[in-house]
Amino acid sequence: MATKMWYVEPVWQTMLPTMGGEAIKEVYGHWFAPRMIFTGRMGATALSMLVAFMRERRKAFILTDTVVERHARSVAKDFQEASFQTTIWNEAAPEPPVTLAQKCADAMTKFEPDLIVAVGGGSTIDLAKAAWILYELPGYDLKAVNPTIPMGLRKKALLAAYPTTSGTGSEVTWASILTDDSVTPPVKIALSSAEIVPDFAVLVPEFTVGMPPKITAGTGLDALAHSVDGYLTCYDTDICDALAIKSIELVFKFLPRAYKEPNDTEARYRMQMAATIAGLAFGNSQCALTHSLGHAVGKVFGIHHGVAVGIFIPYSIQYHSRASKKYVQLAKKIGIEAKDEAECLQKLVNRFKQFLLSFKVPYALKEHGITNERWQKNLADVARYSSEDVCTGASPRPTSIIDIKKILEYAYEGKDIDF
Repeated sequence: MATKMWYVEPVWQTMLPTMGGEAIKEVYGHWFAPRMIFTGRMGATALSMLVAFMRERRKAFILTDTVVERHARSVAKDFQEASFQTTIWNEAAPEPPVTLAQKCADAMTKFEPDLIVAVGGGSTIDLAKAAWILYELPGYDLKAVNPTIPMGLRKKALLAAYPTTSGTGSEVTWASILTDDSVTPPVKIALSSAEIVPDFAVLVPEFTVGMPPKITAGTGLDALAHSVDGYLTCYDTDICDALAIKSIELVFKFLPRAYKEPNDTEARYRMQMAATIAGLAFGNSQCALTHSLGHAVGKVFGIHHGVAVGIFIPYSIQYHSRASKKYVQLAKKIGIEAKDEAECLQKLVNRFKQFLLSFKVPYALKEHGITNERWQKNLADVARYSSEDVCTGASPRPTSIIDIKKILEYAYEGKDIDF
């Protein structure tokens, strides 16, 4: 059993930041995405009919949670009408621990599906990816999942994802975020492999209608953080840049509508598109500091993932600005005019801060119920978790655990990054 994730090893900590250099991009690139993306209820029906011709045994294992199980039953009906035998496993949970992935895989083994269907938010889809690995490869150490090591999935099943939130983009990415609760405090770990990109993604806006405002805001901020991170990362590409900007535009326009009007179908559809587009962007250009910082803070202090990463958008932009001027392009793309770079940076940061506040999300961490005593007690662990996170290696500015701790301290007080 591996004791640490591969990206924590010193050799990878050294290599990851250098692999986003311009010279590398000229000789190597990639594009990971599902083979097909369907939209709407008719799209869902079309997928079930299509996959029926691709699966010999036609056994669909549908993974969901009790909150959105009604949508899973609707999906099950589509597959039943396409001659599939189905079963629904409703034990998915937020930020799933590794042990839950094994429990789900055991249920898959008993049913022996040739199609796995995830119906739920990002945690459910991430859980499906991890359980799929263990179903295909019993006994596999999830901590050993590495994008450079082939696993040979799809000998038993394919994977389809139906997101019921609009934020994570997990339906189109090659990552799965789990919780390692064998350490104290618990830490988020990232499984990364091109093999766990779902084969099919299905976007049904009706599945997200009625989401509570707080969850709508949190998941929408997650999509925004993906796009901003994906645009500013050192692994950026022209394709990813175009997708990231489009997603940012959609989030700025439609998240306020979805937040205020839970049943606004158009806003829900556009936010689903924003989340998936953001997933395609950051899934191929990676995330950086907003996510390494947000992963650690969110897990240790119990802050919703989307809110946690959203809070770090302005701080990350300020930190990156010392090494990259790409924030100027971002500001221009979203309509910000300024007389010089300093004004441009300030206006851009303020735009994101005000956007956070419009959803009642303070950008100072101390305003999220974290006492100074609790903050100081956990700060060293949070800084270490952030430093070791795989996303840190994609930062356009070389960083260190000293800088990360300082960013965290500034974010706790709500201070602008000035170093």
